[in-house]
Amino acid sequence: LVGWGGDSDEANHQHRTPHILLEFGPLVIFWGLATTMGTKAGIAGAMAMIVVGILWRFVRGLSFTRIYILVAILTTVFGVIDLLSGTPSMIIYESVITNVVTGCAFIVGSFGKKPMIQQMAEQRAVVPFPDRADIRRFFQIFTLFWAVYFFVKSVFYFWIAQTLPLTEAVAVRSLVGGVSLGLMIAVSVTQGKRLFLICRKLGLL
Repeated sequence: LVGWGGDSDEANHQHRTPHILLEFGPLVIFWGLATTMGTKAGIAGAMAMIVVGILWRFVRGLSFTRIYILVAILTTVFGVIDLLSGTPSMIIYESVITNVVTGCAFIVGSFGKKPMIQQMAEQRAVVPFPDRADIRRFFQIFTLFWAVYFFVKSVFYFWIAQTLPLTEAVAVRSLVGGVSLGLMIAVSVTQGKRLFLICRKLGLL
């Protein structure tokens, strides 16, 4: 997920992009189809993407990262809840719950031998990351940064659910959620080295 940027990173770009799409693909597809074509279409698309992701990993000999497992489980569970729910409130509040759960998962994933994002980044890197304490600390901070993003988004979703009509709330949620997630991924992919240098300059590593 995290790229170091610069000319040396160009060789990794073609390898990184499909992996990122497979990592977050089920959630993105469910989100897009559910808001445009309905929950059933969203679930069907997400399940298809999960199958593609599983086959891709078997063919390439890749392990299942914690992020991918989390995305697949959340997409499936909350998709089914939306499908079975008889009230429109679930359409609003499942996104709040999903982001809170995801944020908690990222906090848990920041600990252990390797932070969750470091595990995923190392699978995508052509050259392995150095086995250094500052590298691990950076990925731990970056994993917590993603956790904060999901918590902030859950608070925003809860606020619009309380203040806007259902149709408007869903539209705003889709727009803000899609754009913000795209920006987070873009920053992670292109600005990793710069963020590492900033953290080191601030004495965080």
